[in-house]
Order: sequence, then structure tokens, then C-alpha cells
Amino acid sequence: MSVTFEQNLDYWIHKTKVFLHDPPDKAIHIPGHEERANEILAATGLSGSSLDKDEYGEADRIASGMDRATLPGYVAKDKHRNGAVDFCEHPAITHPTGSDDELKIKLPEALHRGKAAVDIICAEIQELLKKDLGSRAGSGEGLSEKEPYRGQEENFVPARFHYLFFLLRRRLAANNVGGLGGLWHRLPADTRLPDHSIWQHNGLVSALASSMKLSASGRASLMVYALTPVQDFIGRARKLRDYWSGSVILSWLAFEGIKAVIYRYGADHIVYPSLHGQPLVEGLLREWQMNADWLDKGMEQAGVASFPNKFVCIVPAGEEKEAAAAIREAVQKAWLNLGELVLNLLLSKTGDNPEMAEQFRRQISTYWEYNWGAAPLVRGAERAQVEELLNRKSIDPAFKFWQDSQDLYTSSGEGQLYSVSHRLAQAMLAAGKSCRADQRGKEKGIKCDLFGEFEILHDPHGDKNPRASADPFWQRMRERFGESEFGKTERLCALAVIKRLTYRACRDDHDHPLQKMFKNADIFPSTTEMALYDWWRQLEQRAKDQDNPDKAKELAEALADFRWPDKKEKIRQKLAQWYHELNEPEISGRQGHHITEIEEKERTAARQIINKLHKIKDVHKYYAVLLMDGDRMGRLVNGETLGSTWKTVLHPRLADRLRLDADFEKKFKKLWQKRLDKKRLISPAVHAAISEALGDFSLHTVPEIIEKKYHGRLIYAGGDDVCAVLPVSRALDAAREIAAAYSWGFVLIGPDGQVSPCSDWQENRAGKLALHLGRGAEISISAGIMIAHHKKPLGKVMRRAHELLEQAKDSGGRNAFALELDKRSGGGRIFQGKWREGGDGGNILHHFFAAADALGTSEQSAMSSSLAYRLGTFQDGLLAMVDQYPEQLQRFIAKQLDRSGLAAGRRGEEKDALLMQLAGHVGCLINSRNQDGELPLEALVIANFIGHCRQERAAAQLETSRGAI
Repeated sequence: MSVTFEQNLDYWIHKTKVFLHDPPDKAIHIPGHEERANEILAATGLSGSSLDKDEYGEADRIASGMDRATLPGYVAKDKHRNGAVDFCEHPAITHPTGSDDELKIKLPEALHRGKAAVDIICAEIQELLKKDLGSRAGSGEGLSEKEPYRGQEENFVPARFHYLFFLLRRRLAANNVGGLGGLWHRLPADTRLPDHSIWQHNGLVSALASSMKLSASGRASLMVYALTPVQDFIGRARKLRDYWSGSVILSWLAFEGIKAVIYRYGADHIVYPSLHGQPLVEGLLREWQMNADWLDKGMEQAGVASFPNKFVCIVPAGEEKEAAAAIREAVQKAWLNLGELVLNLLLSKTGDNPEMAEQFRRQISTYWEYNWGAAPLVRGAERAQVEELLNRKSIDPAFKFWQDSQDLYTSSGEGQLYSVSHRLAQAMLAAGKSCRADQRGKEKGIKCDLFGEFEILHDPHGDKNPRASADPFWQRMRERFGESEFGKTERLCALAVIKRLTYRACRDDHDHPLQKMFKNADIFPSTTEMALYDWWRQLEQRAKDQDNPDKAKELAEALADFRWPDKKEKIRQKLAQWYHELNEPEISGRQGHHITEIEEKERTAARQIINKLHKIKDVHKYYAVLLMDGDRMGRLVNGETLGSTWKTVLHPRLADRLRLDADFEKKFKKLWQKRLDKKRLISPAVHAAISEALGDFSLHTVPEIIEKKYHGRLIYAGGDDVCAVLPVSRALDAAREIAAAYSWGFVLIGPDGQVSPCSDWQENRAGKLALHLGRGAEISISAGIMIAHHKKPLGKVMRRAHELLEQAKDSGGRNAFALELDKRSGGGRIFQGKWREGGDGGNILHHFFAAADALGTSEQSAMSSSLAYRLGTFQDGLLAMVDQYPEQLQRFIAKQLDRSGLAAGRRGEEKDALLMQLAGHVGCLINSRNQDGELPLEALVIANFIGHCRQERAAAQLETSRGAI
């Protein structure tokens, strides 16, 4: 391991000391915590070093001002002035972003012994550190004794800091130190305001102290950095794997920029996104030779794009330009190196071609746009200058709070005015984007099928305008890579080729950060494969069905003709490929959909299975694209839509005293009584909480729902942005569950990775105590769901899904979904609603699924169309009935249901009850006007289609319950 960290040893030693200025166990027993911090520091190997408040005092004051506001401190023997809270007597953690109740905690009885208990915990922490770091003589197990670090302090000292930053909390939880288990992840920094952890506070103090030490002016700046374009790069795709690959590459490039900050200043300088538990970070920790047992192996191999294109960091004031240049250089270098990796693969297959290589390098060299904005942490005396740049109304609450606090604690305001600094940095970023100059000139020649402004890669000599199918360069590409990579008429530029072939170039390069993420890229599903999921489950089960041995034998023998009989994904992929190539034409143009090559014997087997043994129904030809996006995220990041108030984030005992204790210190009561019901101010801890919540949501909760529960495939899950493909029968269920989980409060991530909401905490509980965003009137997520034929061009499907998402946010009013069923015959039909609506807490989806399941049981697949048409003829009358005679609506619909033949075969009271029950659901479903002022009768057609898809899913589940698999 070569020296990659940029600062000297003194810098990293200083940072380590500052990071441990408060010990992890501070909340358990505050008296004596500074002595314990020194003992823990010595256990890291910094023997003889002690903490000096001059090294961290100012940074600690600023960080405390940022996160904790102005609170009454500990005053012995005067309960009317004492604001301290004993965590062991009254353990509680509050939610930083939601209006959720505090988390009630049961601590081990031993912790009530005060100093004796915390001394035992402190000793356990020291022993763990000595073992993990190797500062215990002769342990032979520690980090310092590994090859890259033994005798090489310039490598070990920064690695030790990052062990403390990333892994110490995990190690304490995994070893159940003090019986606290997963609570170690969120032990509070301040028991009076327990909405942020000791880890967040310590990391903020170390970042500020380091920045101030490096800065000539002794100040820190907030920097916002963005890499663009986003959708232009991801969305130019013809295959699902292209779409996924583009999102993974962009996420990785953003991380390469973050890595530049880590190597230059330290991981504590990243304000958001959260770095904890991220797949690419796990890979970095492995690269740093952290013990494998300390890492999350499953997360490291998760092929999910989880980093957004924008991040915020703390840098020394005066070094903003140098830091931005370092970030740009790191990202550009990583991108060009990836390009060379793909280009070398190309040349190795197609032969030396200097002109094409030069074209390839030119096209990728100026693609990305790098934008940044920064601002020093604002001081109260700088208000006049700030008001020239920002809207006064948006910054007034922070300045007012700072001004009113001066009667209690005098400060420069760099802490309490964090929200103003953040707004200012964001404004600088926006201003920089608006004056960007285009670096690229126009290209001549035949244009790329996906990136239409770029010329296709080509041979420099010969025919200047060959037919697509006869282009010699692309004929050679198809011969060398196969039509599974490049379709018969497909021709691409360098950017599209990188997206197409990166998985091949990286998977054999074990040193590349993306190697593990692309490990299983060759079995990434196609749209056809996703559409056929329920069909495949039925096929797989019938091949083992003991109730029908003859057919089971035929199916099993046909499946055995495939080249990978031990890999179900490969067989499924080949069956889907053969079916995709069947005689049905592409919709609106070619798709270039090939995923895998099929041998003739396999084609014969596929033909027998699909045409004879297990035919494909119409509903199996459609799949769903799900896009989800958090509502008003910009306003949430600015603190405008937080669900939390000061009353909900303060410890309940302190909040009650400030509110109800008439004898409490009058200065504090005056400051707080008019603020308790106001929104909590944004702070680095809140930003960290938002980021960690979105990180755990996207890396744990969303994959659990999409992939494990509903058998879809994530394309990306970056914070509040979700993109996935699913079987139609499962898409709406998955979206509804994700929307509900988005606003969970506290959550438990179990040792198995499963996520569940958490309302209390018991001693010795394993796993990780984490957060989602919590309850809030404006904390929600919206969805666009596009159900399309498997042969419809992916670009059009994705564009329409984005339009549906915007429709859900705009006309749907957010906290909503918009779903379109795009049948090959009949065109698009839209169903739109909110996740929850109605004063009784009702849910339109409840009525939708009830109608879908009733219609789906009918053998008459056209019944809903008939019913919708029949009701449509009464449009005006129905509208009048909805407005004036709502009690008659259900009975009228029941008669139309009867005329449509829904209850055929039923008699008497049973028939009447069935019709009235379904009519109630249908009435609720259509009892609202669409954008044209008409009743949304198309919802019935969509319900019928999804109902039949759910029937196919139920059939597969029934077979499973019978033990077929």
C-alpha cells in the first residue's frame, strides 16, 4: 500500500485526538468523561498524548452551536438552573427530522451503578482498541501489525483514524460492550438534546478543528460539489443493464470525488451523503486492509448505485479552489482510466486502430461537467453581506435565534448560523452552473444510436456512410463480442460503449473498485425476463409437480437441454431471449435487446416449452418500471419541511421543564418558550441524520422490499431516488410499502440485514439502531409506475416513467403515485392517487386492489373494459350522482356489474352481497374527478389487468405452498 494520504503525521495525530475528545460512553456517565477520553486515547497507541482543550475547544464550541443551540447546563444543587439530564435514569433518544415520539430505552441494570459501571465499559473499550489496533504488545492481530502498516507510520496513523471513524461503533455493537448492543450506533452526544449521536458530534469537531488549523484565516468553509449530467448519462440506454451500468458508473465517479476529500482531509469532512455502510466504502476499507470480520461483506458486493451526484464537505477557508481542483482531478482521472480499460478491451478484440482510439479518447475527455460552490461559515457580524446574496426571509430565523441567544452565551455565530452558510454555498453552486461554457464542439458523421450528438466509433478508411448492418467496424464488434452485446444494426459512440462494456472490463480486474459490483452483471435481467417472472415460477414448479408426473418429466427434460442446468438465472435468461426474438415485431423501432447467446439445441427446447408445454399468456408480456423520488427534498435539506420541532428533539424532561416549570431560569424560559413549537433548525447533525436515514433506507429497506420480497431488480437506490423493474403483479405493492417505510421513525437493522420499525429498545439487542426520515406533514415520497410491453424501446418507457413521476408530484399533489398501463392495443391508461387519502385514513389502493382481485378472478378478461364502457355511457349522470346522491352510487354500480356478468353463477343473497361489496370498492375508486373533470373509469381497466397478473402470481405461490419447489 503506497502513501496516499496527503497531510503529515501531525495532522492525523491531531485529528485522532480531537475525534476522541468525547469518549463514546460519555452519555452513560458525564462526570469524568475527559479522563476516560485520555485513557481511550492511550489505548489507540497514542501513549503519552493527552487532550488539550486549546486543540479542540473552539471547534467544539462551534459544533455545539451548530447542533445543540443554547441550552441550560449543569448547575449543582440548584434544580431551577440545572438543565442536565441523567441518561441512565431517563434514557431516551429523540428523532432529528420527524415528529415521532422519543425512543424509549431499557438499559442494563448494571449501568445504574454510575462511575463503577462506566469504568468497566471504558476498560472494555480500551481492550477492544488494543486488540483491533495492535497496541497491545504481542497481540499479533491488530491493524498496526499488518504488512502495509508495520513500521510505516505514514500509512498507519491515517488508517487508525478511519478505523475509529468508520468501525469503532460497529465493533462496540458487535461485541455488545456494556450490554448496549446496536444502541452504540446512536448513543447521544448530548443527553439534553439526544437527536444526534456522539459519532456525528466528534466527527464534526475533528473536521472543523483540522480545517481551522490548515486555514490561514483560522476558519472553515462549507463546499458543495456536483457532477453532471445525470439523467443524460444514465437515461441513454437500450438495455436494462445499460441503464443500471450507467447509474453505477455515475455513483462510483461521485465517490471518487469524495475519496479525494477523504485522502486530502479525512472522511469526517464529508457532511453528506453519509459514508457509513456504503458498498464502495466497504471496498475502500478492504483496500486499507481492515479485518474482513469488521466489514459488511454482503454490502460490499451489492450492485446498487447509492451515491448521489452531489456532496457537501467541510474544507479549510482559503483552500476551496485547491480542494475543488483535487476533486475534479480525481474524478476525471478515474473516468479516463475506466475509458482506457474499456478501450483496451475493444482493441484486444478488434485489433489495433489508432484513429478509432483517438476518437474514443476525445469523446470521453470533455463529457463531464464539474461545478462547485463554497462559503466560509457565516458569522453574525456578516449579516449585511449575506443579505445581498440571499433572501432575507429564508435566513431571518437563524439570525434571530443567534441574536436572542447572545444574552446567554456570546458567540461569533459560526455554529448557530450553519443553515445560512449552507444556503449560501448552495447559492454559489447554482450561480456557477448558470455560467458554464460548453467545452465540446459539434461532431460530424453518422451519429450514435443513444448519444445522438456524438459520432459512432468507426474505421477511418473505406465507405464513409455504410449501411448499419454492413458497417465493417460494427460487423467486427458483433463477431468478437456477440449479438448479445451489440444488435444487428446497432452503432455506438465511446460513451455508449463504456456503459455497455464496463461490466466486462471491470469484472476481470480484481483491483478495480467496481469489480465486485459488476461480478454478476451477466445475469442482469432483460425486460422480457422480468415480464416472464411469474410464468417462469409456474414453469419451474410444474417441472417438479408430483401430481402431474408426465408433464413434469417433459418439462424437466426440456430444461435439461440448456447449457447451464445448475443456474436457473441462465436458463430463464435464455428462454426470455428466445421469446423476445419470436415473430412479434419491436414497438416503434429496434431495441437491440440481446442479452445472451443461445445454441440451436437450446432453441429447440425453448420452442417446445413455450409453444407446447407451458404457453405464455398476454399478461406475461408486460413488466413494470418503478421510479420513486422524495418530495421537496431541497426544502427538507434546507430545514423547511422538517417534521421535528425543538419540543420533539429536546429530551422530554427538559422540554417539560422549559415549558411548565414556573421557577426555571427565566432567561432560558424566555428564549425557549416561544421556540419550542418551531421547527428545529438545520444543522450538520440533521444533515447527517437525513443522509444516514436515506442511506439505510436505500441500502437496506428498499432492496429488502424490491428484491427479496417482490422479486424485482434495483437499477439504482441513491438516497430518496429509486429506480427498479418488477413483475407487474408486484410493482404497486412494492411501491406502497416503500412509501410507508420512507416515513418510519426509528428502525432496527438486524444482524441478517432485515429492517423493521422500532418503537423501543431492549438491552443486549443485536444489529444497528438506525433512522428513517420519520413523520412529517411534508415528508413523503412519490412514484411513477409504467407498465409496458417487453418489446417497447426502453428509452421511451423510462422517459414516460419520469413523466409519470412528475405528474404524481405536480397534479397528484405529491405523496402520490401515477401508474400507466400501456397496452399494445388500446394505448395508455392512467390511474393516479395518493398513498393515503380520506379523513378516515382510508386508502384508494385498498379499493383498487379489492376491485382488481375481484375482476382478476373472472375468466372474462374484457369485463372491465365492458364495465368501464357501460359506466362511461352514464358519465353525466354519474357525475351528478356523485355530487348530489352519493348514497345511490353503490346500488347503481352494482346493477351495472350484474349486467356485465361479474357474478354469473351466483344466486340470491350471496350474489347481492358480492355485487354490493364490489360496487362499494368501485364507487370509491371512481369517486373523484380526473384532470379533465371526468370520472377516472380507466382505473377499472387497469385494475382488471393487474388483477389477472395477481392471479398468475397467486397461482405460482399456491404451487410453492404445495411444496413443488
